[in-house]
Amino acid sequence: MLSLPINSILLGLAPSIHLFRRFLEVANSSYQVFLLLGVWWTVVILAEPVFRYWLPILCAALLLLLSTQNASQPTLASETTLQTAVADLTAIEALLPSLPSFPPTITEPATLVRACAILYIPYLILTLYLIRLRVLVAIVGSVVLAWRAPWAVMLRNSLWRNAWIRWTVYHTSAILTGRPLPLAAQSAISTSTLNSTKSLRFLFTVYENQRWWLGLEFTAALLPAERPSWCSKSQQAVAPPNAFVLPEDTTIFLPDKDGKGRVKRRATWSWEENEWRVIVRREGSPSLTRVERALPSDKEENPGLLMKAAVKMRESNSQSSLTEEPEGEKPAVEDQEEEEDWVTDEDGWIYGDNKWEKLSAKGGMGKYTRFRRWTRVAVVTESIEPVADGEVEQRPTVSASPTTTTLTMSPPGSPIREESPLRQRLKNAMHKATI
Repeated sequence: MLSLPINSILLGLAPSIHLFRRFLEVANSSYQVFLLLGVWWTVVILAEPVFRYWLPILCAALLLLLSTQNASQPTLASETTLQTAVADLTAIEALLPSLPSFPPTITEPATLVRACAILYIPYLILTLYLIRLRVLVAIVGSVVLAWRAPWAVMLRNSLWRNAWIRWTVYHTSAILTGRPLPLAAQSAISTSTLNSTKSLRFLFTVYENQRWWLGLEFTAALLPAERPSWCSKSQQAVAPPNAFVLPEDTTIFLPDKDGKGRVKRRATWSWEENEWRVIVRREGSPSLTRVERALPSDKEENPGLLMKAAVKMRESNSQSSLTEEPEGEKPAVEDQEEEEDWVTDEDGWIYGDNKWEKLSAKGGMGKYTRFRRWTRVAVVTESIEPVADGEVEQRPTVSASPTTTTLTMSPPGSPIREESPLRQRLKNAMHKATI
């Protein structure tokens, strides 16, 4: 609750506060401001003849208007009047333009004296010979009245985008203040910021999966419905280590922090390690180690052994179709236990049963599957540098390459992947055996 003096002041000034708010609303509008400008130009142009010939009549009319308002019965004050006055003051605070902040160098006495001395002679020439003073006052008043209008804001922004106007303003301020313009290198982003380089290290992991076949031992020939021979942690097909390629280098162009230029950000990939390493954790070891091993190579298989493996694959498929759980209900390997807890043999192999479960570091009876993890560290380096206005973004071109592997995303229930030559030979042998 406000005190009595403040209430009295608000009640007395409420009409004037409301009129001032209405004036600011008109000045901030898009169309009504033209009416305000018309009234302003009329007052400025007709001020001299009105005050010269009609001043007594104008004073008499003004006194008559004031006496009529005083004779009218004043309206009773209420809480609504106070709330309206407070709301008007809040709106006025929001509608009033903020005062511009000037650099300390402009407000120095020496700078102000220099600017006045330079502008005095041009001002006299302008007001005495070129433009009448009342026209100049009307122009300056129009700029002040329409400063917050939406169309005036758009016009100022459009003009400021013109390089010639900015050049004129900068050089005029340099002449008035006596301070030279900053060099182009100083006005742009600092060289240390533009030529900065950032690096991030990535660990790529590829899973090698194998299944045991009678007469073939462990090979990359897997069942059609299970994981690929080479896959990621999410069991999506990927290229083997000897064909794995890094992502392509990318280049993008972005505006700089000041919005006056552009910078080029280029990301470049490279291998930090020369060879792929296998993750090994022996039983009793507290941590993982990464050991270099020879990459697997495709071997030509004996046709007789391939025939036996084909028959075994056909039997496994028929049995799995009757007893196997739906694909969506199978627990993933990562869901059974954490990767860090997996114990491996000296070559990094982790052995499991026919459903890739009951993992252990030893093979033997009941261990028909195994996998190991190949890892390699890569580095992506991002460089930031300024670019000229004419340089455009260069998008990477996709070209056919024998080392490029296309990954096709598919639902978990029906994975689509490229089959290995060994798998194709097994299927062909099985097809011939059924004829």
